[in-house]
Amino acid sequence: MKKIYCSFILFLVLLVPVFQVSAEMDIEPDLNCKAAVLLDADTGTVIFSKNSDLEIPPASMTKLMTLHLIYNDIARGVLSKTQIITIGRDADFRSLPPHSSLMFLEKGQRVSVMDLMRGLAVPSGNDAAIALAKAAAGSVSAFVRLMNKEAERLGLKSIHFDDASGLSSKNRVTARNFAAFCAYYIHKHPEAMKELHSLKTFTYPKKTNIPPGGTSAYGPITQRNRNNLIGVYSWADGLKTGYIDESGYNIAVTAQKNGRRLVAVLMGGPGKNAGEGSFIRAVDAVNLLSYGFYRFTDYTVNPGKLKPVPVYGGKENWLSVVSPPIKKITIPRELTDEISISLDIPHPVMAPVSEKGEVGKLLISIRGKTVASYPVTAGKSIEKGSLLKQFVDHVRLLLARPDRCRKVGS
Repeated sequence: MKKIYCSFILFLVLLVPVFQVSAEMDIEPDLNCKAAVLLDADTGTVIFSKNSDLEIPPASMTKLMTLHLIYNDIARGVLSKTQIITIGRDADFRSLPPHSSLMFLEKGQRVSVMDLMRGLAVPSGNDAAIALAKAAAGSVSAFVRLMNKEAERLGLKSIHFDDASGLSSKNRVTARNFAAFCAYYIHKHPEAMKELHSLKTFTYPKKTNIPPGGTSAYGPITQRNRNNLIGVYSWADGLKTGYIDESGYNIAVTAQKNGRRLVAVLMGGPGKNAGEGSFIRAVDAVNLLSYGFYRFTDYTVNPGKLKPVPVYGGKENWLSVVSPPIKKITIPRELTDEISISLDIPHPVMAPVSEKGEVGKLLISIRGKTVASYPVTAGKSIEKGSLLKQFVDHVRLLLARPDRCRKVGS
């Protein structure tokens, strides 16, 4: 009864910040954690930042890089989701430090790669991390080298791994870099949300995991997802929590509402014990995600058909111009009516003009501040005109003094 009551209280508390943020959209969330970043996964825009470059051990959030490399091996055919792995002594749960989060693997058990991935993602099994690392690279140390090599390849300079599970305090990340990695992970492995991170529970072992004549120390154990937002905050569908004494309570969480996905990384959360730390971490995460959903929106700018620009010294007087597709931008909702678009032609366009040659920039501004720019190119080629035409246009140019920025649209 006590467990049901606590779950109900958590449910109520997690809902409250949603309405507070909606009503007070100009107020940033006041978080308990040491560092945090909120990222729009589609546009890459950092919506909120707090000590985002502070290096903190990621704890079990490390397992996301482990899963990323396993997914890559599956895509390359090096591993398969149905492949059976025989558990060795070093991945036996009794070989792990006391109070470790575990899948409860035992030596000699036979487990599919997918079940190991689920045991890593849901109950955060450190034993599963060892089993997967050995299956992929032959040893944990070799796998860790691959983890760091991948972080380097992705340009994540503030990320360094010392193990595959997150137990080591020598693992280091920043909220900024880890949020960027999470967005990449989601983009690269979208199936992970459904088949791993949004699962509410995981049960292990099954009868098929136990070798003939063998037994299991505890029998089937059902564990809840360590991410206590799953099934409570309705838009959340991942990713991973983490805790060691040196880091505090961490969470990398993602949620999707009306097709828009946010990624939040919160690190160094306080807590006198696991219950309090997990609770504070969840409330912080909901405050941050709700702030992102209600205060900000993804806006697609439509410049329409661009006006032609004058050409001097050519066989034609006007040049059609084109811009590449305009990407969505993430902005506060109240600023959607204050977006302006202009065409910046820094120098008069002189013939000859080559098709697809850059002639200027399309500027997207909010309250006079440029937030995005795109190259504008010639829609066709224009050759030089006659000597007389060039002379007339030279005079025309001296008299015209063309404005650098022009309004957009025909």
